[in-house]
Amino acid sequence: MEFGRRYIKMLLSAKDANMNMLRVWGGGVYEANDFYDLCDSLGIMVWQDFMFAGGMYPGDEAFMINVREEVKYQIERLKEHPCIVLWCGNNEVEEAWKNWGWQNQFNLHGADSVKVWNDYKRLFQDSLKKWVDEFDGTRPYVSTSPKNGWGRKESFTEGDSHYWGVWWGLEDWEVFENKTGRFVSEYGMQAMPNWNTIKSFTDPTDRYLYSPVIRSHQKASDGFKKLNHYLTRYFIDSAKLSRLSLEDYTYLSQCMQYYILKNSIAVHRSKYPANMGTLLWQLNDCWPVTSWSITDYSRQPKAAWYAVREAYRDDVLPVKDAVYPKDLKLEKPVFTFKPMGESSFTITSNVDASYVYLYTENGKFNVTENYFNLKAGVSKQLSLHDRYFNIQQVPQIKIKSLYDTLVK
Repeated sequence: MEFGRRYIKMLLSAKDANMNMLRVWGGGVYEANDFYDLCDSLGIMVWQDFMFAGGMYPGDEAFMINVREEVKYQIERLKEHPCIVLWCGNNEVEEAWKNWGWQNQFNLHGADSVKVWNDYKRLFQDSLKKWVDEFDGTRPYVSTSPKNGWGRKESFTEGDSHYWGVWWGLEDWEVFENKTGRFVSEYGMQAMPNWNTIKSFTDPTDRYLYSPVIRSHQKASDGFKKLNHYLTRYFIDSAKLSRLSLEDYTYLSQCMQYYILKNSIAVHRSKYPANMGTLLWQLNDCWPVTSWSITDYSRQPKAAWYAVREAYRDDVLPVKDAVYPKDLKLEKPVFTFKPMGESSFTITSNVDASYVYLYTENGKFNVTENYFNLKAGVSKQLSLHDRYFNIQQVPQIKIKSLYDTLVK
């Protein structure tokens, strides 16, 4: 039952963010039946990987028999679910073998290399396709994702695209103007988890940037170096960045993830019909960590969740930002609240305010919008979405805006 409740919260966060497809990644697990039942009921399509990622696989008969039984079991378990729309053989294995230096890393040359590659083709290009046709026969199968990596021009015209020039390649989001694939099945940007999540795995003495505990919850290679690159590119100069508290750094990293994803999706959608879809990396976390997720381990939305919800709307196309956040003319805002019934209120600022973030100290506070912009004198009505919080507690709400981090 607890498992099902977790699925409900996670999948509703996807549905409410206007996401209509999820990819079950080959480096993870086959999900429980409840997951697929809920996707059926919510109208969320599932791209289903078989559980192969991060390495080459043997081709001996015992292994092939084992894989066939696994595939048979999973397909027969899942094929009646209308949410399943695609079977995929593996995540990034072919790309890694051809272009990530695996052959040199593992000293595979000549006959050894040929055998490993032939075993790969036998499993992913021949056998898995045959087994999918045998046990399902109604859905397409692709042997690997992507067919071509982000450094190759074919990735923009053939198959799906994992474009990581933004983040791993330290490129600006504007690169998507010329490098958007037909179906962008991976892209993303990191941000810190929510502050209350950070407090849950740290002691007060750990709460400074680059502390051993904070660094242990950042597993990307040069992760903070990359985060700082994008923060100084779009939001803040390096001198101010070095003086931020961990809490302010957390807030600003989430603003940056919001900004990058909003504008990346705006470019992707502007490329229709050459581009017909995007799957961001990633929806959720499996532990409390600085990552590319838009909801953190506590299942609370990060700032980017609100950006994705707006950018994926069916009725309005997202508009790219014309000004970098670091170039905004920021003034000190004064905010006022006005209750509007039992579960809603308005918020108004005396000046233009950017990335307005509402929160409470205990984190038990959800509202219909967050990290929003306010025009001077124009009220925004918000509704409370939390059984732990009511309109009488509005005075407990704290507010942070870009001014507080960049100017104050």
